[in-house]
Amino acid sequence: MIQKTKKPTLKELIRVITMLTMKIEQLELHVFKGDQALDEYIKMKDDKDDFIEYLQKKAEPNDKDTEKAEDK
Repeated sequence: MIQKTKKPTLKELIRVITMLTMKIEQLELHVFKGDQALDEYIKMKDDKDDFIEYLQKKAEPNDKDTEKAEDK
């Protein structure tokens, strides 16, 4: 016979949501610390201007494909 699956109780949902919230906060802190460490490393090496220039070159759009698409 096919058994119905139990729906999670409100208490179980609250527990799972709380755990997910804590994990997200941990990830945010980890990303923040990584960003902070990278910033401090760049300051230490005095490469900030070169790094910003590199990032700007890397982020330039590649618009070499200027052909129009066919209308359907």
